[in-house]
Amino acid sequence: MSLSKFISGLRRRSEVVGADEYDERRMTLLFECRNCGTNVAAETDRCPACDATEIATYAID
Repeated sequence: MSLSKFISGLRRRSEVVGADEYDERRMTLLFECRNCGTNVAAETDRCPACDATEIATYAID
């Protein structure tokens, strides 16, 4: 999933729960290789540790 699709989904979520209950500025995004668990930068397409291409994105409040 691309980061732009992920952010779009979060914005749709804010419309459902209401703007008062959701503050995008307090959210932290974590990018992690699904294969080995290495934390990577947002723009990473391939894990530098294991060469996998599946990067997971987690939103942490």
